[in-house]
Amino acid sequence: MILFQVFGLMVCSIFGVGAVLSVLRGRIGPLVGLAWLTLWVTAGIAIARPEITVAAARLLGITRGADLVFYLAILGMIIGFFAVYLGLRRLEGEITSLVRNIAIQQAESEAENETAETAREAKGS
Repeated sequence: MILFQVFGLMVCSIFGVGAVLSVLRGRIGPLVGLAWLTLWVTAGIAIARPEITVAAARLLGITRGADLVFYLAILGMIIGFFAVYLGLRRLEGEITSLVRNIAIQQAESEAENETAETAREAKGS
């Protein structure tokens, strides 16, 4: 085993354990944790046994295993960016709704204060 494989397996192991601990501590949901753990285990297998990526690539009509890994990484990043985009759009909508509700509550509160003040002035006259 070469130095890169040792280092790569250590990194994958650390992040895999981190995914499990994040689920146990409630920081992420079980399905998200399982997805991350699957990613780290798959990466560890690809690092430890690179011939598996070569065989999988050839089955898909790709010449090299490294190319398959690269294509999958790009595809994963695009999916991840899209998921983040959708999350930000949802969050933006929630913030807009919250700000709108706060503005309405403040306007109603100011209107009530003005009405009460006008009533006090009318009594005082």
